[in-house]
Amino acid sequence: MKVTVKDKIAAWFYINVIKPRLEILDTPGIVGEKTLENRNLLIREFILPEDLFVELEKHVGKELYCIGKKFGYYYSSLVNFPTILTVSEENFSSIAYFLVKEIEAVYASKMIHKINFENKMFNLLMQNYIICRKNGLGYIFSEGGIAGIWAWAVQDKSVEALQIKCQGRGDPECEVVAAPYEKLKEMGHEPIICKELKEGKFTPEYRAFNSPKPCRWAKNSLKSLIDAGFAEYKHGQVTLRGERFFLCEASFMYILEKELAKIKNGLQTLWEVSFDFGKKLAQLSGNPEPVSFIMDFFPALGFGDILVIRKKDEYEIFVNQFPWLEDWKEVDFTMFRGMLSGVLSELTGEEIELRKIKKNISSGSLSLYITT
Repeated sequence: MKVTVKDKIAAWFYINVIKPRLEILDTPGIVGEKTLENRNLLIREFILPEDLFVELEKHVGKELYCIGKKFGYYYSSLVNFPTILTVSEENFSSIAYFLVKEIEAVYASKMIHKINFENKMFNLLMQNYIICRKNGLGYIFSEGGIAGIWAWAVQDKSVEALQIKCQGRGDPECEVVAAPYEKLKEMGHEPIICKELKEGKFTPEYRAFNSPKPCRWAKNSLKSLIDAGFAEYKHGQVTLRGERFFLCEASFMYILEKELAKIKNGLQTLWEVSFDFGKKLAQLSGNPEPVSFIMDFFPALGFGDILVIRKKDEYEIFVNQFPWLEDWKEVDFTMFRGMLSGVLSELTGEEIELRKIKKNISSGSLSLYITT
């Protein structure tokens, strides 16, 4: 993979000048990003663990591709990425260049792309890309996510994507090609088909329910954890004692759960891998006290303002300002509850499962009440 001087300058400018001005990392309970077009619009995000999805892809397989594509399309439309119908090819090429640098800043160490407008084709070379670097799969963010973003960019829902090379499979770099389904077929590929895509809308409700409000319980932001040396942040990536986390727009958790509910044992598998990762996270924490660890760490990942109460052998967890989406009534936040359950189980030496959840928005934000 050859990196030009232009690539290096653009990457440095984005990571060191543009990105820090857009990211919200210093507010307890909140992780988010302001849009380039309107700095008053806050997009809520989570910081998610790479290894959880390494395992999820191993257990679920190719059915995760459609989840990635739906997320990529939803996110691109939510932030209103320019398309080939709204700007000239020249301007689109320039915008795509910085979009790739944005993805590189969070998900990879190097990325180089090539666009063929005539065939609506997008080629991407990547190094050290999340998830697939470990399992050689990459259904969600390598193939699916890129397919969704490119489908929005060229305004063609028939666009699919394939990862034809992968470092996790022993190749020197990863390579993804995205193009309309028929074009990929002509090239001899057999892509997965995913047609049912939904646009994201930045509604007044989204703005109201996701706007930051004073926290009652959370004290730590991601920045404060980084400043304290508990976590590291470099090149858009967060690490905790070698465990890699990545920024992800909050609709992903909703799409993931809604789609896994359609797959046999999908939600149970999500619970199990989330529970196992929670136990692993507790081992890395260096904090034997589960209440303080959850209240210190999870708000810094963008999960909201969190209070944990222990009553004898039971736990109650109150969450305010959880990232809101219009589908909030349709999901039970299995991944979040699974991770919390794993943390509690590991640090207490007991089997604790937070299976019950109540949700409401009466406080002006999404609130959760989670119990055993």
